[in-house]
Amino acid sequence: MKKLSLICFTEAGAELCVRLMEGLSEQGSQCQGYGPYGDKLVPLTVSLSEWTKEQFLCRDGIIFIGAAGIAVRAIAPFLKTKAEDPAVVVLDDMGRFSISLLSGHLGGANELAEEAAEISGGQAVITTATDNHGSFAVDLFAKKQKLVISEINRIKEVSSAVLRGEEVGLFSDFPVEGRFPALLVHNKQRNVNLWITIKDKPGSEVPKDSFKLVPRLLVLGIGCRKGVAPEIIETAVNQVLQMWNLSKEGLAACASIDLKKEEPGLCEFAASMGIGFNTYSSEVLGDVEGEFSASSFVKQVTGVDNVCERAALANAKELGGGKLLVKKQAQNGVTVALAVLDWKVRI
Repeated sequence: MKKLSLICFTEAGAELCVRLMEGLSEQGSQCQGYGPYGDKLVPLTVSLSEWTKEQFLCRDGIIFIGAAGIAVRAIAPFLKTKAEDPAVVVLDDMGRFSISLLSGHLGGANELAEEAAEISGGQAVITTATDNHGSFAVDLFAKKQKLVISEINRIKEVSSAVLRGEEVGLFSDFPVEGRFPALLVHNKQRNVNLWITIKDKPGSEVPKDSFKLVPRLLVLGIGCRKGVAPEIIETAVNQVLQMWNLSKEGLAACASIDLKKEEPGLCEFAASMGIGFNTYSSEVLGDVEGEFSASSFVKQVTGVDNVCERAALANAKELGGGKLLVKKQAQNGVTVALAVLDWKVRI
């Protein structure tokens, strides 16, 4: 569900704002409107700059209904990167034009501008070059495939090659199915190459300078002694990832036994990584099928012979299935295992 904020400045804009809120809400977005007219909008009680700053921190998209210059001046101090900025769309108060102003692909502003135009009966204005030329756009591709872009500044490198009519190579450590768009070629090295992987560094199988796209497929199973600091947990996880040449961006979730549900170090670590922390009872973990690094001591304490490997697979099963990739690794009171989810690239 997209969280959207809309703001207007005129009476005509207020009418359009309400229409957009109703239409976008019907499409599944959560909308809040702001403006000086009508009882369905929240009056602005702070400066436009302060309001915009707050929306940048907590909303997926912002729609300004008014002059484009107002929107540009309002958002300018808060711009960060393609990966962080929310979608920003501007409509005139008659709804004739719906302009994708910021974060067209990754933020979804192009799509939002088209949705708003459909509701207002106006024309969506999309200025992204790859869209206007009908070309492959790597940031849009990554968003649809739910891939993490490891080097955001290289997007323009791929787009420039495509717009010049050059082929781009695509290498993947996972199965690829579907019809390839024009200029995207599979397993053929070109001047610019994409690499879909959970690995940290390339080997001989792909060009060294490939633009890396990382699917979130790694499920971290973890156990620890009581009171272990989050920094020690992070160090242990990082060492395992480095040992197995796995990318930190590939982490999708973290799992353990329910005895550790409120363990401060684990909770803080998962929060710092931006991943969910899921726990399971000893009974659920005991029912997980597979060959595990059994420990009689662990079974005596927890009721199950292994926590980290079983937890990783239990969580992977909830996420669609997977297999154990890294068996239990222990250091400094922390045990780590990793499962990888079943997945393929669907173009």
